Amino acid sequence: MIILYIVLAVIAVLAAVVLIRTAMWKNKPNTNKSVISYTPEEEKKYARFLSEMIKCPTVSLRGNTDLTEFHKLHKVMKELFPLIDERLEKTELEGNLLYRWKGKRSDLDGVLLMGHQDVVTADESGWIHDPFSGDIADGKVHGRGAMDCKCTVMAEWAAVEELLAEGWQPERDIYLACSVNEEIGGTGAPMTAKYLQDKGVRLALVMDEGGAIVQNVVPGMAADCAAVGIVEKGYIDIKFTAKSSGGHSSTPPRNNPMARLAAFMNEVETKRPFKKTLTPTVRVMLEACAPYLSFPLRLILSNLWLFKPLVGPVMPKIAPAAEAFLATTCVFTMCGGSRTPNVIPDEAYVIANLRSSIHQDTDESIEIITKIAKKYNLEYEIIRREKVSDIVDINSMEFSYLKKCVKECFPETCFVPYYITGGTDCRKYQSVSANCLRFTPVRMTNEQEKAMHAVNESINTDAISEGVKFYKYFLKNFPV
Repeated sequence: MIILYIVLAVIAVLAAVVLIRTAMWKNKPNTNKSVISYTPEEEKKYARFLSEMIKCPTVSLRGNTDLTEFHKLHKVMKELFPLIDERLEKTELEGNLLYRWKGKRSDLDGVLLMGHQDVVTADESGWIHDPFSGDIADGKVHGRGAMDCKCTVMAEWAAVEELLAEGWQPERDIYLACSVNEEIGGTGAPMTAKYLQDKGVRLALVMDEGGAIVQNVVPGMAADCAAVGIVEKGYIDIKFTAKSSGGHSSTPPRNNPMARLAAFMNEVETKRPFKKTLTPTVRVMLEACAPYLSFPLRLILSNLWLFKPLVGPVMPKIAPAAEAFLATTCVFTMCGGSRTPNVIPDEAYVIANLRSSIHQDTDESIEIITKIAKKYNLEYEIIRREKVSDIVDINSMEFSYLKKCVKECFPETCFVPYYITGGTDCRKYQSVSANCLRFTPVRMTNEQEKAMHAVNESINTDAISEGVKFYKYFLKNFPV
């Protein structure tokens, strides 16, 4: 009987602790006003700037080294931002641009704002506005690159142009960089980073695209989320090949190459061989969201010390994409076999794209999937591999400063250190900075987020204006 009382007492204490923590973690609305503002005339000007940049169809394709459209974009940018071209030190590396604004003090590490000039193709049908029209309509700028990521480049450059016009001089060096082949994982950013490294440049902070101010990160969230990327998953492309002696389809053998590949893919798809783990990075992300969530989710996420085992099963049900935060992902994206319907291929293949997790990086993830492939007598070739990026210290001065600026410019938002499941150019600068952060200070709707790399990409004109003023405030107040 005494044991029962003890158990009940422990349960009561746990319940009380959980409820108290849940109540304490509820967000209190921030009623502060934003420190940034803009005029209607400025909003029209920034929209026009972005429109002119979108009109240059700077599509990057593997194997295509023609920079004609990029040089057209450079000419447009020179016209839009004449002071940058006149007063800053320019370096062009095979179309990749790097500008240096020399600061007053050489003993301080610099700050680099970056983005990319290139865009993905716009071959899909269904565009309401021509993808390279740069149309300004319905309070938006329309076209390929509006979000990804000419808005970032335009806002960074417009901010610097205005600071130059005002006669402001930075304490530390400020750099602007934009590559021509981010969308195909090209050499632009690595080349630029190596150039800086060879010059002995150290950067206090690098800021690229990768996060933004987004809606409904978790269903029912009470605020928009300012997601700042602090780490990127690894990247792996593997080709799996099944071989046989081929033959005529009228006398088919068992376990032909296509069947073995299908069985292999089915096992990977259904058994999900990669370990789900709540890493410290994901935990920080979830706990940052917790105060803005409805009671049931807030109860779980504000008490992960108790409910951690529930996160793995629950998260994918809340948001299907959430599984990518917990484990390495694998998806089969390309395949090939016989070129004739009645011929058994003597060789067939599939290509898998993996995004490796923090706790099972490229080597371990490759080992897991290739072990399964061997069961089906498949050969493999690693086409590309890139390890998980460094994790930014969220207690650093630079990260804390960015958080401060976000809360001052967008006081109503939830600030979240974000685990990027995709990839950006930013990681290429780890050789020159310990603070490679991914954040574009613009608001995007759910529809606009889905339209990146799809049809009807657009951005709101007021969001562009906020982005310009954020960068301006960020640079002007950067700690010495």
